[in-house]
Amino acid sequence: MPSRTDKRPRLRMDPTERRELILTAASRAFASRPYEEVSLAAIAQEAHASEALVHKYFTSKAGIYAQILQRATDELAERTRQADDALPPNSSARDRVRTSILTYLDFIAERSPGWMAYQILAGHEPGEAAQVRQAAREAAVAALSDVVGGSRGHRDDFAFWGYLGFLDDACLRWVRAGCPAEQRHSLVDAALGCLEGALGDWRA
Repeated sequence: MPSRTDKRPRLRMDPTERRELILTAASRAFASRPYEEVSLAAIAQEAHASEALVHKYFTSKAGIYAQILQRATDELAERTRQADDALPPNSSARDRVRTSILTYLDFIAERSPGWMAYQILAGHEPGEAAQVRQAAREAAVAALSDVVGGSRGHRDDFAFWGYLGFLDDACLRWVRAGCPAEQRHSLVDAALGCLEGALGDWRA
């Protein structure tokens, strides 16, 4: 286990606070540079902790990264649920999907550097993180299916998966442009059109 290499005083805090500080420091690190360039030593320095202490809470860099992704996934799911619950009763499927997209855009804009790094890493990430990504996508497909009234077969299943892939690619282009507010309406309409075309209709 790595030993402490510097003599700076460490902050005293309870385990929950310490774990949160490490995750926050790691989030900043992964958002600012490629995954392979982030070291546990750098995370420890940012968190005012020793590398050995970081190892006490997380077994590996991959484990920390997976935890960060899981927290973001859980937060987005909860925010989407709350936005959907706030809609008027009997809102159409189209309005509910529109609301989910707008919630996603707000979520992305708040953390655009980190979100973009996460998208670029797709297919090149540690196994633990890939599992989180896969589970999140499966949950998103299930939620979308529920909003539009369920799947009627393979076409709908392909439509759900394809729509979410389209949305992420469109959002990546939006983030690279600086998340301009004037493009939000166009992005939302394009995503809705993608899903509508793939499904062939909108179900109330």
